[in-house]
Amino acid sequence: MLCMVIFSGCGKKAASTEHPEIVQEEINVPENPEETAAPASVTETVNSVQETQQETQNATAQQTSNTNTGSAGNPAARNTNYAVRSAGESITPGSLSGIRTGRGVSIGELNPVNYKTVDPAILLQMGMEQYQVSFIMGERYFNQRNYDRALAEYNKALNLKSDYAEALFSRGRTYQIKGDLNHALEDYNKTITLQKNSAAAYNYRGYIYAQRGDHTRALNDYNQAITLKRDYSDALYNRGYSYRVTGQYDRAIEDFNRLIQLEPNNASAYNQRGTAWYYKENDERAIQDFSAAIRIKPDYALAWHNRGTAYRMAGNATAANADFAEAKRLGYK
Repeated sequence: MLCMVIFSGCGKKAASTEHPEIVQEEINVPENPEETAAPASVTETVNSVQETQQETQNATAQQTSNTNTGSAGNPAARNTNYAVRSAGESITPGSLSGIRTGRGVSIGELNPVNYKTVDPAILLQMGMEQYQVSFIMGERYFNQRNYDRALAEYNKALNLKSDYAEALFSRGRTYQIKGDLNHALEDYNKTITLQKNSAAAYNYRGYIYAQRGDHTRALNDYNQAITLKRDYSDALYNRGYSYRVTGQYDRAIEDFNRLIQLEPNNASAYNQRGTAWYYKENDERAIQDFSAAIRIKPDYALAWHNRGTAYRMAGNATAANADFAEAKRLGYK
């Protein structure tokens, strides 16, 4: 889900018309990871509390202390890291798949979609550490958008294990949604110290720098995120945005080209690329991209407004006024 922040564009070209601004939106932190695709690195799930309970009962009956049941015969379950979902990215600073009790029961992968059903008492019975259970509960509350309770659980986890990278990242993500950028930045810094290969943490930290207008630092972080994960769509979007607002239009267009190849139905990417073409004074290409955004998302008020601006600059007042009227009908003010 994209949370849109509207602001006015600027530039020499836009200054001469009655409707000068190209209006854009920024990508933001998705508030509910379940609204995006499932994390790519999660391949094994706990399907129900009943299944988990049965594993516990079986283990208790066997009274064994060091057997390799559960994922031992399943390399995917054994080797796959648990992923924290961010803006289109999976962060894998640790693994829950290797956590086993003294009875040898494998907990396996816990997909966020199951957090609403997993009973923390059962996880404790199975031998999971309290800091891990608190983290899982934090994820449950985060998915419910109960951010205060999520923070309380992440804090519990980190009070017990201060270098728990998953909880640091998730707490930073929660602080960011709540608007506490200082604490969010601190948690992302710690996550990156612990996990230098975390593309998601670099992307999120870069976004905070961009929010503060420090696009130099933002671009450094986006570059690192994309180095770590070449097809990281959200980092490409964010970097393209920072390139655009700093006047690096050709680089912005390159990033949005790559993003559109990855996500051909991403209306916002077309809207952003159209803006870069607009500021390069290529009204024809800008109109093409705004039109593509509108075809994908017919109720996209910003794209209607932006196309109207490009039409106005191209001298087509009739088309411009029609687009401005449609943008207003759709709620653009």
